[in-house]
Amino acid sequence: MKKAGIIFSLSILMCLMSFSVCFASGLQLLHSYPENGSNDSTLENVVVKLYFNEDVSAKEVQQDNKGAFKFTDEKGKELPLRILYPKNLDEIWILVNKPLQSNSEYKLVISGDLKIPNGDTLGVDQTVKFKTRNTGTDTTVNMVLMGLMMVGMIIYTSIATKRALKKEEKKKADEIKVNPYKVAKKTGKSVEAVVAQTEKDKEKAREKKNRRGAVNEDDASDEETEIDNNKDTKRVAGARPISVTGSTYITGRKAKAEREKELAAAKAAAGTTKPKGTTGKSKNRKSNKKR
Repeated sequence: MKKAGIIFSLSILMCLMSFSVCFASGLQLLHSYPENGSNDSTLENVVVKLYFNEDVSAKEVQQDNKGAFKFTDEKGKELPLRILYPKNLDEIWILVNKPLQSNSEYKLVISGDLKIPNGDTLGVDQTVKFKTRNTGTDTTVNMVLMGLMMVGMIIYTSIATKRALKKEEKKKADEIKVNPYKVAKKTGKSVEAVVAQTEKDKEKAREKKNRRGAVNEDDASDEETEIDNNKDTKRVAGARPISVTGSTYITGRKAKAEREKELAAAKAAAGTTKPKGTTGKSKNRKSNKKR
């Protein structure tokens, strides 16, 4: 009875092993990138990576497999391809030598005649469909993210500024509010001396503040006075002599000019001692004759 059970179990195990070997035999496409049905593919330099369970990069089958791939767009138009064989022997990369359109569907068909060196083929055509990204949506999303980032930066800057102002105000308040007991303990002075010094500092601060206010008020009053004085200022068309206003005052320059004018008139009235047309020699002759 035990022997029969052992024989039955061994028979079942051998059947299962034979089935697994049978199903695992032959060339198979395991998966691809982009995956079948994906919708986020790029538009330029698109490469479809195919992963198989066998060595598909052997040089003796590369020429035969050259026509085993076809890449088409939504309208069925075939696009140029370039077949690449990477270092991994069980991979084939299909490079599309043309930029793709945004938000469009494309299809790669792998022929069932794709074979490997031992003669096994893929058997059935395999298809990989995918869709490209919508660049319009990507641009909108990027703009929205940028706007949110700008708003976040403004809010963060505003909050940071408010915190800095509150911190500064708190610091000033802490400077004003002095705990005399802590200061006395820290400095070794008496509490009365600390209180007196604090009141003195506060008084100096108030006086300084009042002086600043007084200076600002004086500046404002000076500006107002200057504005009022400017209101009384009158403008004339040009320079005019003082005699126009009826004044008889004579300036030094004017008096000098009048004196020179009078002397010139006196000389003209007295005549000259040198008649016209005479020279020094003729004058000497006349004087000798008189002698």
